[in-house]
Amino acid sequence: MMGNKSRAGGPEMLYELMKKRRSVRKYLSQAVPQEKLLRVLRAGTLAPSGADQRPYAYIVVDDPGLKRRIREGCEAAERAYHRRAPDWMKEWLAARGITPEKPFLTEAPYLVVVVGEADKPYWLASAWVSIAYIILAAEEEGLATLTYTPAKMGFLRELLNLAENHQPVAIIPVGYAGERLPAKEARIEGKVFYNGFGGAGAR
Repeated sequence: MMGNKSRAGGPEMLYELMKKRRSVRKYLSQAVPQEKLLRVLRAGTLAPSGADQRPYAYIVVDDPGLKRRIREGCEAAERAYHRRAPDWMKEWLAARGITPEKPFLTEAPYLVVVVGEADKPYWLASAWVSIAYIILAAEEEGLATLTYTPAKMGFLRELLNLAENHQPVAIIPVGYAGERLPAKEARIEGKVFYNGFGGAGAR
């Protein structure tokens, strides 16, 4: 059981949690109890991984100065990416309001930088399954998250004193949501096929 609520109501409770979880880009300055964060990260380690190696680590950043430097590095990488992006990508980004500015990196009380142990088999897939567990556990704890993958992450190596085998995978801001977003609905039309792509669809 995560948090104080029981999920004994059946599988529909998990599905409701999945629908409620949204990618949040605005955060309150309200502090998050450390025990909540640690429960979320423990949940991440429960995810299946290749040969149960758990080939990843979580770097928790709560220092305001370090968060600011991470934001500066990310925004510099994003500005360079936006400049060199092809026209169709620039239009796609503009239509969705995606800009190089990433204020959530300094707004959220915590940043969790997920790094993979790149010298171990299955590290990348294992890290991403772990991230899925983290963001669902955070939702259960009443916390908001965003799975953010900067255009370039090499600068994190020096900032976070990463080991040689550590490869940054994603940055997850964790905090209380500063915006309310509607729940999602599952859509499997055009996504599920039987016995080969393009065959009979979900029914």
